Amino acid sequence: MMNLTRRKLLGTGAAALSVAMIARPDVARAATTLKMSIDTGPGHHRTVVTERWVEIVNKASGGELTIELYHSAQLFKDSDLPRALRQGAIDIGMPGNWVLGGVDPNNDIFLMPMFFGVPQDKMHLISDGEVGAKLGAKLETNLGVKMVGRWLDHGYSDLHATYPVQGSQDLKGKRVRSFGGAGTEARIRYFGGDPVLIPWADVPLALSQGNFDAMYSVSAGVASSKLWEAGVTHTVVEPQFFHQYLPMIGNAALAKLPEEMQALIFSTWEDNIVAFRASTMAAQAAAHGLLEEKGVTVVRPDPAGYVTISEGLMKTQDKLTTDLKIDPELVALSMKALNPSS
Repeated sequence: MMNLTRRKLLGTGAAALSVAMIARPDVARAATTLKMSIDTGPGHHRTVVTERWVEIVNKASGGELTIELYHSAQLFKDSDLPRALRQGAIDIGMPGNWVLGGVDPNNDIFLMPMFFGVPQDKMHLISDGEVGAKLGAKLETNLGVKMVGRWLDHGYSDLHATYPVQGSQDLKGKRVRSFGGAGTEARIRYFGGDPVLIPWADVPLALSQGNFDAMYSVSAGVASSKLWEAGVTHTVVEPQFFHQYLPMIGNAALAKLPEEMQALIFSTWEDNIVAFRASTMAAQAAAHGLLEEKGVTVVRPDPAGYVTISEGLMKTQDKLTTDLKIDPELVALSMKALNPSS
């Protein structure tokens, strides 16, 4: 099934490019190589999707463009990608929205209480809509990049711990790994935990050494990194934070490319983003079963209980908006998108 899908995707990209190349058969151009960095490992769903996209682009370019993908933080951790893109040290990146608050505090809006438990497809009303467009435009200006297209779903963070837990109420007095962002730390403190900032690439070692007791993370990432081997014993399916990856290319890198190759970068992503999102969602669904297979206790709370958590968290939203320096207009736009009738 995957091979058939890949062939179809490759065929679509190649067909689109062939039209452009037929239109200008006399043009011979030197090949361009661009470097792309992500910090997730080979089995991670972002890495799998990115490899697929790179393969599509490279083949459809007819040899004019080669994207070299460096995964597993071989070049940069995601937390360092914004600076690397701004300085031109890397051509293409796909950082998570949770590491972009330092570039523009408004990117921390996705750590706000109003998004707790919102269905995944409904979150696209935010990232694919006016809020996402405003955030993307600011990043383009601040980093000197162009957004490649709609954001790739990473998924909802579940709670993972090295001790028995039934939910976030069991974080009191525990060291909890923070993936970044003041909103993340505020959420951890809300439940009585002590936040410890640890980049994803450092998580397995830090976990095995007992540097933290629990963390919020997408289960597909936990499964791909085999974190049961590092100490995870319990997982609670509790949708605290929704994460997405933002594909972007440096303006300097884009300027190296002829118009046809620039168009190829954007069209191949847009043509396949729905399939890419479906792929990462499937990885999330499969991860819980794999964790259970490996001996991790997976707790699935009654969603009815989310109402109580949401009501408690929402009492902190106004203060968080100020503390995190989130534009109140973006908060209002998000609330309206989630509840258009209110």
